[in-house]
Amino acid sequence: MYQDDDLPRHVNRGSLKRLLRYALAYPQLLKQAAVFLLLTTLGQVLGPVLIKIFLDDYVTEGVYPLRDITLLALAYAAMYGVSAWAGYLQSMRLNEVAFSVVRRIRSQVFATVMRKPLSFFDHEPTGKLVSRITNDTEAIKDLFLQVMATFVQSVVLIVAVFIAMAFLDWRLMLVCLLMMPLMVFVMFRYQRLSAPRYHKARSILSQINGTLSESIQGMKVIQLMNQQRRFDQRFTDTSQSHFTARMRNLKLDALLLRPMPDLLRTLTLAGLLLFFGWQSMGAAVEIGVIYAFINYLSRITEPMLQMTQRLSMLQQAVVAGERVFTILDDGAEDHTAANQLIESGEVAFRDVSFSYDGEHPVLSDINFTVRPGEFYAIVGHTGSGKSTLMSLLMRFYAPQSGDILLDGKHINEVDQNSLRESVGVVMQDPFITTGSVRENITLGQDMSDEVVLAAAGQAQIHDYIMTLPEAYNTPMDERGSNFSTGQRQLLSLARTLAHKPRILILDEATANIDSHTEAVIQRALMMLRGDTSIIAIAHRLSTITAADQILVLHQGVITQRGTHQQLLSEDGLYRNMYLLQQSRVV
Repeated sequence: MYQDDDLPRHVNRGSLKRLLRYALAYPQLLKQAAVFLLLTTLGQVLGPVLIKIFLDDYVTEGVYPLRDITLLALAYAAMYGVSAWAGYLQSMRLNEVAFSVVRRIRSQVFATVMRKPLSFFDHEPTGKLVSRITNDTEAIKDLFLQVMATFVQSVVLIVAVFIAMAFLDWRLMLVCLLMMPLMVFVMFRYQRLSAPRYHKARSILSQINGTLSESIQGMKVIQLMNQQRRFDQRFTDTSQSHFTARMRNLKLDALLLRPMPDLLRTLTLAGLLLFFGWQSMGAAVEIGVIYAFINYLSRITEPMLQMTQRLSMLQQAVVAGERVFTILDDGAEDHTAANQLIESGEVAFRDVSFSYDGEHPVLSDINFTVRPGEFYAIVGHTGSGKSTLMSLLMRFYAPQSGDILLDGKHINEVDQNSLRESVGVVMQDPFITTGSVRENITLGQDMSDEVVLAAAGQAQIHDYIMTLPEAYNTPMDERGSNFSTGQRQLLSLARTLAHKPRILILDEATANIDSHTEAVIQRALMMLRGDTSIIAIAHRLSTITAADQILVLHQGVITQRGTHQQLLSEDGLYRNMYLLQQSRVV
Protein backbone atom coordinates (compact mmCIF):
# COMPACT_ATOMS: atom_id res chain seq x y z
CA MET A 1 0.00 0.00 0.00
CA TYR A 2 1.58 3.29 -1.03
CA GLN A 3 0.33 6.76 -0.37
CA ASP A 4 0.81 8.01 -3.90
CA ASP A 5 -2.51 9.76 -4.03
CA ASP A 6 -1.52 12.99 -2.28
CA LEU A 7 -1.20 15.37 -5.19
CA PRO A 8 0.09 18.96 -5.08
CA ARG A 9 -2.19 21.94 -5.51
CA HIS A 10 -0.39 23.18 -8.62
CA VAL A 11 0.70 21.40 -11.77
CA ASN A 12 4.46 21.07 -12.28
CA ARG A 13 4.90 22.86 -15.59
CA GLY A 14 8.37 21.43 -16.17
CA SER A 15 7.10 17.85 -15.98
CA LEU A 16 4.10 18.74 -18.15
CA LYS A 17 6.34 20.21 -20.85
CA ARG A 18 8.61 17.18 -20.70
CA LEU A 19 5.64 14.85 -21.17
CA LEU A 20 4.33 16.89 -24.09
CA ARG A 21 7.73 16.73 -25.78
CA TYR A 22 7.27 12.97 -26.09
CA ALA A 23 4.30 13.65 -28.38
CA LEU A 24 6.44 15.89 -30.59
CA ALA A 25 8.29 12.76 -31.73
CA TYR A 26 5.24 12.05 -33.93
CA PRO A 27 4.81 15.29 -35.94
CA GLN A 28 2.98 13.72 -38.88
CA LEU A 29 0.29 12.22 -36.66
CA LEU A 30 -0.12 15.51 -34.81
CA LYS A 31 -0.43 17.49 -38.05
CA GLN A 32 -3.05 15.08 -39.37
CA ALA A 33 -4.95 15.25 -36.07
CA ALA A 34 -4.91 19.08 -36.25
CA VAL A 35 -6.35 19.06 -39.78
CA PHE A 36 -9.11 16.63 -38.82
CA LEU A 37 -9.84 18.71 -35.69
CA LEU A 38 -10.39 21.79 -37.82
CA LEU A 39 -12.74 19.87 -40.12
CA THR A 40 -14.69 18.53 -37.14
CA THR A 41 -14.97 22.00 -35.57
CA LEU A 42 -16.00 23.56 -38.86
CA GLY A 43 -18.85 21.09 -39.19
CA GLN A 44 -20.09 21.76 -35.65
CA VAL A 45 -19.94 25.53 -36.08
CA LEU A 46 -21.49 25.79 -39.57
CA GLY A 47 -24.45 23.51 -38.76
CA PRO A 48 -26.41 26.17 -36.81
CA VAL A 49 -25.56 28.71 -39.53
CA LEU A 50 -27.30 26.55 -42.15
CA ILE A 51 -30.33 26.20 -39.88
CA LYS A 52 -30.31 29.99 -39.44
CA ILE A 53 -30.38 30.44 -43.23
CA PHE A 54 -33.25 27.98 -43.49
CA LEU A 55 -35.28 29.78 -40.80
CA ASP A 56 -34.64 33.36 -41.92
CA ASP A 57 -34.63 32.94 -45.70
CA TYR A 58 -37.32 30.33 -46.12
CA VAL A 59 -39.47 29.66 -43.02
CA THR A 60 -39.90 33.34 -42.11
CA GLU A 61 -40.64 34.25 -45.74
CA GLY A 62 -43.00 31.31 -46.14
CA VAL A 63 -41.31 30.12 -49.37
CA TYR A 64 -39.98 26.57 -49.81
CA PRO A 65 -38.29 26.11 -53.22
CA LEU A 66 -37.60 22.40 -53.57
CA ARG A 67 -34.21 22.80 -55.18
CA ASP A 68 -32.85 25.23 -52.56
CA ILE A 69 -34.25 23.27 -49.64
CA THR A 70 -32.82 20.03 -51.03
CA LEU A 71 -29.38 21.56 -51.50
CA LEU A 72 -29.51 23.00 -47.98
CA ALA A 73 -30.46 19.62 -46.51
CA LEU A 74 -27.74 17.84 -48.48
CA ALA A 75 -25.17 20.43 -47.39
CA TYR A 76 -26.25 20.01 -43.75
CA ALA A 77 -26.04 16.20 -43.91
CA ALA A 78 -22.73 16.26 -45.80
CA MET A 79 -21.21 18.72 -43.34
CA TYR A 80 -22.11 16.62 -40.31
CA GLY A 81 -21.02 13.48 -42.13
CA VAL A 82 -17.61 14.98 -42.86
CA SER A 83 -17.44 16.26 -39.27
CA ALA A 84 -18.13 12.78 -37.88
CA TRP A 85 -15.62 11.16 -40.24
CA ALA A 86 -12.95 13.75 -39.39
CA GLY A 87 -13.67 13.28 -35.67
CA TYR A 88 -13.09 9.54 -36.02
CA LEU A 89 -9.80 10.02 -37.87
CA GLN A 90 -8.66 12.65 -35.39
CA SER A 91 -9.43 10.33 -32.49
CA MET A 92 -7.47 7.51 -34.14
CA ARG A 93 -4.43 9.73 -34.69
CA LEU A 94 -4.45 10.96 -31.08
CA ASN A 95 -4.87 7.39 -29.82
CA GLU A 96 -1.87 6.31 -31.87
CA VAL A 97 0.21 9.17 -30.45
CA ALA A 98 -0.88 8.37 -26.88
CA PHE A 99 -0.16 4.65 -27.10
CA SER A 100 3.15 5.30 -28.87
CA VAL A 101 4.22 7.65 -26.07
CA VAL A 102 3.20 5.15 -23.38
CA ARG A 103 4.99 2.32 -25.18
CA ARG A 104 8.15 4.42 -25.43
CA ILE A 105 8.06 5.54 -21.78
CA ARG A 106 7.35 2.02 -20.52
CA SER A 107 10.24 0.65 -22.53
CA GLN A 108 12.57 3.36 -21.22
CA VAL A 109 11.52 2.81 -17.59
CA PHE A 110 11.78 -0.98 -17.80
CA ALA A 111 15.18 -0.81 -19.52
CA THR A 112 16.41 1.62 -16.84
CA VAL A 113 15.11 -0.58 -14.01
CA MET A 114 16.86 -3.60 -15.56
CA ARG A 115 20.17 -1.73 -15.39
CA LYS A 116 19.75 -0.44 -11.84
CA PRO A 117 22.21 -1.65 -9.19
CA LEU A 118 20.78 -4.10 -6.69
CA SER A 119 21.03 -1.47 -3.95
CA PHE A 120 18.24 0.43 -5.73
CA PHE A 121 15.80 -2.42 -5.07
CA ASP A 122 16.65 -2.47 -1.35
CA HIS A 123 14.70 0.77 -0.93
CA GLU A 124 12.09 0.45 -3.67
CA PRO A 125 9.22 -2.00 -2.97
CA THR A 126 8.36 -4.27 -5.90
CA GLY A 127 4.72 -3.20 -5.92
CA LYS A 128 5.77 0.44 -6.17
CA LEU A 129 7.97 -0.22 -9.21
CA VAL A 130 5.21 -2.23 -10.89
CA SER A 131 2.85 0.68 -10.23
CA ARG A 132 5.31 3.08 -11.90
CA ILE A 133 5.58 0.98 -15.05
CA THR A 134 1.85 0.17 -15.34
CA ASN A 135 -0.45 2.54 -13.43
CA ASP A 136 1.61 5.70 -13.84
CA THR A 137 2.15 5.17 -17.54
CA GLU A 138 -1.61 4.58 -17.90
CA ALA A 139 -2.17 7.95 -16.23
CA ILE A 140 0.26 9.49 -18.74
CA LYS A 141 -1.75 7.88 -21.54
CA ASP A 142 -4.87 9.59 -20.16
CA LEU A 143 -3.02 12.91 -20.35
CA PHE A 144 -2.96 12.64 -24.13
CA LEU A 145 -6.23 10.78 -24.72
CA GLN A 146 -8.49 12.42 -22.15
CA VAL A 147 -6.91 15.67 -21.02
CA MET A 148 -4.98 17.24 -23.88
CA ALA A 149 -7.41 16.01 -26.54
CA THR A 150 -10.36 17.43 -24.58
CA PHE A 151 -8.63 20.75 -23.85
CA VAL A 152 -7.50 21.30 -27.43
CA GLN A 153 -10.85 20.31 -28.92
CA SER A 154 -12.78 22.39 -26.40
CA VAL A 155 -10.66 25.52 -26.76
CA VAL A 156 -10.74 25.34 -30.56
CA LEU A 157 -14.51 24.79 -30.54
CA ILE A 158 -15.17 27.66 -28.10
CA VAL A 159 -13.01 30.07 -30.11
CA ALA A 160 -14.71 29.00 -33.35
CA VAL A 161 -18.16 29.41 -31.76
CA PHE A 162 -17.40 32.97 -30.64
CA ILE A 163 -16.07 33.79 -34.12
CA ALA A 164 -19.33 32.47 -35.62
CA MET A 165 -21.34 34.44 -33.03
CA ALA A 166 -19.48 37.64 -33.92
CA PHE A 167 -20.17 36.97 -37.59
CA LEU A 168 -23.91 36.65 -36.87
CA ASP A 169 -24.32 39.46 -34.29
CA TRP A 170 -21.41 40.91 -32.37
CA ARG A 171 -23.65 42.47 -29.70
CA LEU A 172 -25.24 39.13 -28.82
CA MET A 173 -21.76 37.64 -28.82
CA LEU A 174 -20.70 40.12 -26.12
CA VAL A 175 -23.68 39.07 -24.00
CA CYS A 176 -22.49 35.43 -24.21
CA LEU A 177 -18.90 36.47 -23.54
CA LEU A 178 -19.93 37.86 -20.14
CA MET A 179 -20.58 34.26 -19.04
CA MET A 180 -17.02 33.04 -19.65
CA PRO A 181 -15.24 34.54 -16.58
CA LEU A 182 -17.91 33.06 -14.31
CA MET A 183 -17.61 29.66 -16.02
CA VAL A 184 -13.82 29.69 -15.60
CA PHE A 185 -14.21 30.65 -11.93
CA VAL A 186 -16.65 27.76 -11.33
CA MET A 187 -14.33 25.37 -13.18
CA PHE A 188 -11.27 26.11 -11.06
CA ARG A 189 -13.30 26.39 -7.86
CA TYR A 190 -14.72 22.92 -8.48
CA GLN A 191 -11.25 21.54 -9.12
CA ARG A 192 -9.89 23.11 -5.91
CA LEU A 193 -12.72 21.66 -3.79
CA SER A 194 -13.02 18.26 -5.47
CA ALA A 195 -9.31 17.34 -5.64
CA PRO A 196 -8.82 16.57 -1.90
CA ARG A 197 -12.12 14.68 -1.75
CA TYR A 198 -11.26 12.65 -4.82
CA HIS A 199 -7.75 11.83 -3.63
CA LYS A 200 -8.99 10.80 -0.20
CA ALA A 201 -11.44 8.39 -1.83
CA ARG A 202 -8.67 7.01 -4.02
CA SER A 203 -6.32 6.61 -1.07
CA ILE A 204 -8.99 4.61 0.79
CA LEU A 205 -9.45 2.50 -2.34
CA SER A 206 -5.72 1.71 -2.17
CA GLN A 207 -6.27 0.56 1.40
CA ILE A 208 -9.11 -1.69 0.22
CA ASN A 209 -6.86 -3.25 -2.40
CA GLY A 210 -4.10 -3.71 0.16
CA THR A 211 -6.48 -5.33 2.65
CA LEU A 212 -7.78 -7.67 -0.04
CA SER A 213 -4.29 -8.70 -1.12
CA GLU A 214 -3.12 -9.15 2.47
CA SER A 215 -6.18 -11.21 3.43
CA ILE A 216 -6.03 -13.51 0.41
CA GLN A 217 -2.29 -14.14 0.79
CA GLY A 218 -2.66 -14.87 4.50
CA MET A 219 -5.95 -16.78 4.30
CA LYS A 220 -4.45 -19.93 5.75
CA VAL A 221 -3.18 -18.12 8.86
CA ILE A 222 -6.42 -16.12 9.21
CA GLN A 223 -8.50 -19.28 9.25
CA LEU A 224 -6.10 -21.16 11.51
CA MET A 225 -6.23 -18.30 14.02
CA ASN A 226 -10.02 -17.96 13.59
CA GLN A 227 -9.70 -14.26 12.71
CA GLN A 228 -12.22 -14.17 9.85
CA ARG A 229 -14.65 -11.93 11.72
CA ARG A 230 -12.00 -9.35 12.65
CA PHE A 231 -10.66 -9.11 9.09
CA ASP A 232 -14.22 -8.94 7.76
CA GLN A 233 -15.01 -6.06 10.12
CA ARG A 234 -11.85 -4.21 9.15
CA PHE A 235 -12.69 -4.58 5.47
CA THR A 236 -16.28 -3.43 6.09
CA ASP A 237 -15.08 -0.33 7.96
CA THR A 238 -12.69 0.56 5.14
CA SER A 239 -15.44 0.07 2.55
CA GLN A 240 -17.75 2.34 4.59
CA SER A 241 -15.05 5.01 4.69
CA HIS A 242 -14.72 4.80 0.91
CA PHE A 243 -18.51 5.09 0.52
CA THR A 244 -18.58 8.20 2.75
CA ALA A 245 -15.72 9.82 0.84
CA ARG A 246 -17.36 9.13 -2.51
CA MET A 247 -20.70 10.53 -1.32
CA ARG A 248 -18.97 13.79 -0.32
CA ASN A 249 -17.54 14.02 -3.82
CA LEU A 250 -20.92 13.26 -5.40
CA LYS A 251 -22.58 16.04 -3.38
CA LEU A 252 -20.03 18.52 -4.71
CA ASP A 253 -20.60 17.19 -8.25
CA ALA A 254 -24.34 17.60 -7.82
CA LEU A 255 -23.85 21.26 -6.88
CA LEU A 256 -21.07 22.55 -9.11
CA LEU A 257 -20.44 20.13 -11.94
CA ARG A 258 -23.80 20.36 -13.74
CA PRO A 259 -26.34 22.66 -11.99
CA MET A 260 -24.06 25.72 -11.68
CA PRO A 261 -22.97 25.79 -15.36
CA ASP A 262 -26.58 25.13 -16.35
CA LEU A 263 -27.65 28.08 -14.21
CA LEU A 264 -25.07 30.32 -15.87
CA ARG A 265 -26.19 29.15 -19.29
CA THR A 266 -29.84 29.84 -18.37
CA LEU A 267 -28.99 33.35 -17.13
CA THR A 268 -27.06 33.98 -20.34
CA LEU A 269 -29.98 32.70 -22.36
CA ALA A 270 -32.28 35.06 -20.44
CA GLY A 271 -29.92 37.92 -21.28
CA LEU A 272 -29.98 36.93 -24.95
CA LEU A 273 -33.78 36.83 -25.01
CA LEU A 274 -33.96 40.17 -23.18
CA PHE A 275 -31.60 41.79 -25.63
CA PHE A 276 -33.37 40.10 -28.52
CA GLY A 277 -36.76 41.36 -27.29
CA TRP A 278 -35.46 44.87 -26.79
CA GLN A 279 -33.96 44.81 -30.26
CA SER A 280 -37.22 43.59 -31.81
CA MET A 281 -39.11 46.66 -30.61
CA GLY A 282 -37.11 48.92 -32.84
CA ALA A 283 -36.48 46.83 -35.96
CA ALA A 284 -37.10 43.49 -37.60
CA VAL A 285 -35.14 40.63 -36.07
CA GLU A 286 -33.93 37.34 -37.43
CA ILE A 287 -35.35 34.25 -35.69
CA GLY A 288 -32.52 32.17 -37.14
CA VAL A 289 -29.93 34.24 -35.30
CA ILE A 290 -31.47 33.62 -31.88
CA TYR A 291 -31.76 29.90 -32.70
CA ALA A 292 -28.07 29.78 -33.64
CA PHE A 293 -27.07 31.53 -30.42
CA ILE A 294 -29.16 29.20 -28.28
CA ASN A 295 -27.53 26.26 -30.04
CA TYR A 296 -24.08 27.76 -29.61
CA LEU A 297 -24.58 28.23 -25.88
CA SER A 298 -24.63 24.48 -25.29
CA ARG A 299 -21.53 24.15 -27.45
CA ILE A 300 -19.76 26.49 -25.01
CA THR A 301 -20.93 25.11 -21.67
CA GLU A 302 -20.43 21.43 -22.53
CA PRO A 303 -16.72 21.82 -23.43
CA MET A 304 -16.21 23.85 -20.25
CA LEU A 305 -17.75 21.01 -18.22
CA GLN A 306 -15.52 18.46 -19.92
CA MET A 307 -12.40 20.51 -19.21
CA THR A 308 -13.45 20.85 -15.56
CA GLN A 309 -13.77 17.09 -15.22
CA ARG A 310 -10.31 16.60 -16.73
CA LEU A 311 -8.38 18.88 -14.36
CA SER A 312 -7.91 16.17 -11.73
CA MET A 313 -6.70 13.79 -14.44
CA LEU A 314 -4.21 16.46 -15.53
CA GLN A 315 -2.76 16.64 -12.02
CA GLN A 316 -2.57 12.86 -11.73
CA ALA A 317 -0.86 12.52 -15.11
CA VAL A 318 1.75 15.17 -14.33
CA VAL A 319 2.53 13.65 -10.91
CA ALA A 320 2.73 10.21 -12.54
CA GLY A 321 5.18 11.72 -15.02
CA GLU A 322 7.29 13.11 -12.15
CA ARG A 323 7.48 9.66 -10.54
CA VAL A 324 8.48 8.04 -13.82
CA PHE A 325 11.07 10.72 -14.54
CA THR A 326 12.55 10.16 -11.06
CA ILE A 327 13.37 6.58 -12.06
CA LEU A 328 14.71 7.63 -15.46
CA ASP A 329 16.79 10.52 -14.13
CA ASP A 330 18.39 8.47 -11.36
CA GLY A 331 20.16 6.63 -14.14
CA ALA A 332 21.36 3.05 -14.29
CA GLU A 333 24.45 1.09 -13.44
CA ASP A 334 27.19 2.22 -15.79
CA HIS A 335 30.20 0.04 -16.52
CA THR A 336 30.77 1.07 -20.13
CA ALA A 337 34.44 1.86 -19.46
CA ALA A 338 35.12 -1.65 -18.16
CA ASN A 339 36.50 -3.88 -20.92
CA GLN A 340 38.52 -6.64 -19.21
CA LEU A 341 37.40 -10.27 -19.62
CA ILE A 342 37.28 -13.22 -17.21
CA GLU A 343 39.30 -16.13 -18.57
CA SER A 344 40.57 -18.52 -15.86
CA GLY A 345 38.20 -17.83 -12.95
CA GLU A 346 40.49 -16.74 -10.12
CA VAL A 347 38.78 -14.78 -7.32
CA ALA A 348 40.59 -12.67 -4.71
CA PHE A 349 39.27 -10.50 -1.87
CA ARG A 350 41.80 -8.03 -0.49
CA ASP A 351 40.90 -6.29 2.83
CA VAL A 352 37.27 -5.91 1.77
CA SER A 353 34.86 -4.15 4.15
CA PHE A 354 31.22 -3.30 3.47
CA SER A 355 28.20 -1.70 5.12
CA TYR A 356 24.69 -1.22 3.68
CA ASP A 357 23.97 1.98 5.58
CA GLY A 358 27.52 3.25 6.10
CA GLU A 359 27.22 2.87 9.88
CA HIS A 360 26.84 -0.81 10.74
CA PRO A 361 29.57 -2.99 9.19
CA VAL A 362 28.42 -6.22 7.54
CA LEU A 363 31.87 -7.40 6.39
CA SER A 364 35.26 -6.44 7.84
CA ASP A 365 38.74 -7.06 6.43
CA ILE A 366 37.85 -10.06 4.26
CA ASN A 367 40.86 -11.75 2.66
CA PHE A 368 40.92 -14.99 0.63
CA THR A 369 41.87 -16.26 -2.83
CA VAL A 370 40.08 -18.92 -4.87
CA ARG A 371 42.39 -20.27 -7.55
CA PRO A 372 40.99 -21.53 -10.88
CA GLY A 373 39.12 -24.82 -10.43
CA GLU A 374 39.14 -24.75 -6.62
CA PHE A 375 36.10 -25.49 -4.47
CA TYR A 376 35.61 -22.97 -1.64
CA ALA A 377 32.80 -23.00 0.90
CA ILE A 378 31.54 -20.18 3.12
CA VAL A 379 29.55 -21.04 6.23
CA GLY A 380 28.21 -19.17 9.23
CA HIS A 381 25.10 -18.30 11.15
CA THR A 382 22.27 -16.26 9.61
CA GLY A 383 23.31 -12.62 9.29
CA SER A 384 27.02 -13.33 9.28
CA GLY A 385 27.47 -11.74 5.82
CA LYS A 386 27.70 -14.83 3.59
CA SER A 387 25.24 -13.70 0.90
CA THR A 388 26.57 -10.14 1.04
CA LEU A 389 29.98 -11.51 0.10
CA MET A 390 28.52 -13.01 -3.06
CA SER A 391 26.58 -9.82 -3.86
CA LEU A 392 29.89 -7.95 -3.85
CA LEU A 393 31.40 -10.55 -6.15
CA MET A 394 28.50 -10.08 -8.60
CA ARG A 395 29.05 -6.28 -8.42
CA PHE A 396 25.55 -5.75 -7.09
CA TYR A 397 27.18 -3.53 -4.47
CA ALA A 398 30.56 -1.82 -4.15
CA PRO A 399 32.71 -2.31 -1.02
CA GLN A 400 33.52 0.73 1.11
CA SER A 401 37.17 -0.34 1.25
CA GLY A 402 39.41 -3.04 -0.16
CA ASP A 403 39.58 -4.62 -3.60
CA ILE A 404 37.95 -7.56 -5.37
CA LEU A 405 40.07 -9.06 -8.15
CA LEU A 406 39.00 -11.43 -10.92
CA ASP A 407 41.91 -13.01 -12.75
CA GLY A 408 44.08 -10.35 -11.14
CA LYS A 409 41.97 -7.48 -12.58
CA HIS A 410 39.94 -5.13 -10.42
CA ILE A 411 36.26 -6.03 -10.61
CA ASN A 412 35.34 -2.52 -11.81
CA GLU A 413 37.55 -3.05 -14.86
CA VAL A 414 35.75 -6.25 -15.90
CA ASP A 415 33.26 -6.01 -18.76
CA GLN A 416 29.67 -6.25 -17.53
CA ASN A 417 28.66 -8.94 -20.03
CA SER A 418 31.78 -10.96 -19.28
CA LEU A 419 31.05 -10.73 -15.54
CA ARG A 420 27.44 -11.89 -15.90
CA GLU A 421 28.29 -14.70 -18.33
CA SER A 422 31.42 -15.94 -16.56
CA VAL A 423 30.03 -15.86 -13.01
CA GLY A 424 27.02 -18.15 -12.59
CA VAL A 425 24.79 -18.09 -9.50
CA VAL A 426 22.32 -20.67 -8.21
CA MET A 427 20.05 -19.06 -5.63
CA GLN A 428 18.21 -20.58 -2.70
CA ASP A 429 14.83 -19.82 -4.30
CA PRO A 430 15.03 -20.69 -8.02
CA PHE A 431 13.46 -18.28 -10.50
CA ILE A 432 11.07 -20.16 -12.81
CA THR A 433 9.10 -18.55 -15.66
CA THR A 434 5.87 -19.80 -17.25
CA GLY A 435 7.58 -20.85 -20.50
CA SER A 436 8.70 -24.33 -21.46
CA VAL A 437 11.43 -26.33 -19.73
CA ARG A 438 13.82 -25.40 -22.54
CA GLU A 439 12.95 -21.71 -22.25
CA ASN A 440 13.65 -21.85 -18.53
CA ILE A 441 17.13 -23.15 -19.27
CA THR A 442 17.93 -20.68 -22.07
CA LEU A 443 16.00 -17.79 -20.46
CA GLY A 444 15.45 -16.27 -23.90
CA GLN A 445 19.02 -16.60 -25.15
CA ASP A 446 19.90 -18.30 -28.41
CA MET A 447 21.35 -21.70 -27.48
CA SER A 448 21.70 -24.88 -29.50
CA ASP A 449 20.01 -28.11 -28.42
CA GLU A 450 23.43 -29.62 -27.74
CA VAL A 451 24.24 -26.90 -25.18
CA VAL A 452 20.83 -27.24 -23.48
CA LEU A 453 21.06 -31.04 -23.30
CA ALA A 454 24.64 -30.92 -22.02
CA ALA A 455 23.71 -28.44 -19.27
CA ALA A 456 20.73 -30.55 -18.19
CA GLY A 457 22.98 -33.61 -18.16
CA GLN A 458 25.57 -31.86 -15.99
CA ALA A 459 22.79 -30.81 -13.59
CA GLN A 460 21.59 -34.44 -13.42
CA ILE A 461 18.04 -33.52 -14.56
CA HIS A 462 18.08 -34.62 -18.22
CA ASP A 463 16.69 -38.08 -17.50
CA TYR A 464 13.73 -36.67 -15.59
CA ILE A 465 12.96 -34.10 -18.32
CA MET A 466 12.83 -36.87 -20.92
CA THR A 467 10.04 -38.57 -18.93
CA LEU A 468 7.80 -35.49 -19.26
CA PRO A 469 4.97 -35.54 -21.86
CA GLU A 470 6.72 -33.07 -24.20
CA ALA A 471 10.25 -33.44 -22.81
CA TYR A 472 12.04 -30.07 -23.11
CA ASN A 473 8.94 -28.44 -24.64
CA THR A 474 6.78 -29.23 -21.61
CA PRO A 475 5.14 -26.01 -20.32
CA MET A 476 5.99 -24.93 -16.80
CA ASP A 477 3.16 -23.93 -14.47
CA GLU A 478 3.30 -20.66 -12.57
CA ARG A 479 6.41 -20.62 -10.33
CA GLY A 480 7.22 -24.11 -11.60
CA SER A 481 4.56 -25.75 -9.44
CA ASN A 482 4.56 -28.88 -11.66
CA PHE A 483 8.18 -29.52 -10.53
CA SER A 484 9.23 -30.43 -7.00
CA THR A 485 11.44 -28.04 -5.02
CA GLY A 486 14.52 -30.14 -5.75
CA GLN A 487 13.70 -30.41 -9.47
CA ARG A 488 13.30 -26.65 -9.72
CA GLN A 489 16.70 -26.24 -8.11
CA LEU A 490 18.31 -28.67 -10.58
CA LEU A 491 16.62 -26.78 -13.44
CA SER A 492 18.10 -23.56 -12.09
CA LEU A 493 21.52 -25.23 -11.93
CA ALA A 494 21.15 -26.37 -15.55
CA ARG A 495 20.34 -22.79 -16.59
CA THR A 496 23.51 -21.57 -14.91
CA LEU A 497 25.70 -24.30 -16.38
CA ALA A 498 24.35 -23.65 -19.88
CA HIS A 499 26.41 -20.44 -19.90
CA LYS A 500 29.56 -22.42 -19.08
CA PRO A 501 30.63 -20.12 -16.21
CA ARG A 502 34.24 -19.88 -15.14
CA ILE A 503 33.05 -19.17 -11.57
CA LEU A 504 30.02 -20.92 -10.03
CA ILE A 505 28.34 -19.56 -6.89
CA LEU A 506 25.79 -21.58 -4.94
CA ASP A 507 23.97 -19.28 -2.53
CA GLU A 508 22.25 -21.60 -0.03
CA ALA A 509 21.24 -23.70 -3.04
CA THR A 510 20.71 -26.85 -0.94
CA ALA A 511 18.85 -25.21 1.97
CA ASN A 512 15.33 -26.24 0.94
CA ILE A 513 15.86 -29.53 -0.89
CA ASP A 514 15.68 -33.18 0.13
CA SER A 515 18.67 -35.44 0.77
CA HIS A 516 18.41 -37.13 -2.64
CA THR A 517 18.58 -33.83 -4.56
CA GLU A 518 21.40 -32.71 -2.28
CA ALA A 519 23.38 -35.81 -3.27
CA VAL A 520 22.62 -35.15 -6.95
CA ILE A 521 23.94 -31.58 -6.68
CA GLN A 522 27.05 -32.83 -4.91
CA ARG A 523 27.74 -35.23 -7.78
CA ALA A 524 27.28 -32.39 -10.25
CA LEU A 525 29.76 -30.24 -8.32
CA MET A 526 32.34 -33.01 -8.26
CA MET A 527 32.09 -33.25 -12.06
CA LEU A 528 32.72 -29.49 -12.37
CA ARG A 529 35.56 -29.42 -9.88
CA GLY A 530 38.90 -28.62 -11.46
CA ASP A 531 37.36 -26.91 -14.50
CA THR A 532 35.20 -24.34 -12.75
CA SER A 533 35.93 -22.28 -9.64
CA ILE A 534 33.18 -23.11 -7.14
CA ILE A 535 32.11 -20.97 -4.18
CA ALA A 536 29.33 -22.53 -2.12
CA ILE A 537 27.48 -20.66 0.59
CA ALA A 538 26.02 -23.43 2.69
CA HIS A 539 23.79 -23.89 5.66
CA ARG A 540 23.97 -27.69 5.48
CA LEU A 541 27.57 -28.49 6.26
CA SER A 542 27.21 -31.99 4.84
CA THR A 543 27.21 -30.51 1.33
CA ILE A 544 30.64 -28.87 1.60
CA THR A 545 32.74 -31.49 3.41
CA ALA A 546 34.77 -32.08 0.22
CA ALA A 547 35.64 -28.38 -0.26
CA ASP A 548 39.30 -27.42 -0.73
CA GLN A 549 38.88 -24.63 1.79
CA ILE A 550 36.06 -23.66 4.16
CA LEU A 551 35.73 -20.09 5.43
CA VAL A 552 33.75 -19.57 8.65
CA LEU A 553 32.12 -16.14 8.89
CA HIS A 554 30.92 -14.72 12.19
CA GLN A 555 29.53 -11.19 12.43
CA GLY A 556 31.21 -10.21 9.18
CA VAL A 557 34.68 -11.50 10.07
CA ILE A 558 36.45 -14.68 8.93
CA THR A 559 37.08 -16.46 12.23
CA GLN A 560 38.24 -19.85 10.88
CA ARG A 561 39.49 -21.33 7.63
CA GLY A 562 40.67 -24.79 6.56
CA THR A 563 39.43 -28.14 5.29
CA HIS A 564 36.53 -29.99 6.85
CA GLN A 565 38.79 -32.28 8.86
CA GLN A 566 41.04 -29.43 9.99
CA LEU A 567 38.10 -27.40 11.26
CA LEU A 568 36.58 -30.40 13.03
CA SER A 569 39.81 -30.82 14.95
CA GLU A 570 39.64 -27.23 16.21
CA ASP A 571 37.45 -26.08 19.06
CA GLY A 572 35.48 -23.41 17.27
CA LEU A 573 32.24 -22.31 15.64
CA TYR A 574 32.49 -24.76 12.74
CA ARG A 575 32.72 -27.85 14.95
CA ASN A 576 29.84 -26.61 17.11
CA MET A 577 27.67 -26.07 14.02
CA TYR A 578 28.56 -29.47 12.60
CA LEU A 579 27.92 -31.37 15.84
CA LEU A 580 24.62 -29.56 16.29
CA GLN A 581 23.46 -30.53 12.79
CA GLN A 582 24.58 -34.11 13.28
CA SER A 583 22.64 -34.34 16.55
CA ARG A 584 19.51 -33.14 14.76
CA VAL A 585 19.96 -35.82 12.11
CA VAL A 586 20.26 -38.49 14.80
